[in-house]
Amino acid sequence: MKLRVEYTAQLRTAAGRPADEIELPSGSSVGELLRHLASHLGDGAAPHLLTSEGHAPRSLLIVINDTAAPAHEAAHRELQPGDTVLLMPPIAGG
Repeated sequence: MKLRVEYTAQLRTAAGRPADEIELPSGSSVGELLRHLASHLGDGAAPHLLTSEGHAPRSLLIVINDTAAPAHEAAHRELQPGDTVLLMPPIAGG
């Protein structure tokens, strides 16, 4: 199935682009998407997507088709073909 994944903040910088079209097997979950992205986007993006234990970080906000949820709550949600997933890591600075 095809998904559109959009990146914001530091994740956009780490990915080097604002969005991707991703192909995943039918029935894939948000957690599987995060693992896929962490392995394909590289070391700069991986810490924004997964903790060192391989879980979705509590600070990552995920918006799926205009419905927001913290990543740790959305990790088991099954994605549907054509979903748009916006990944929003926390914005830090001062």
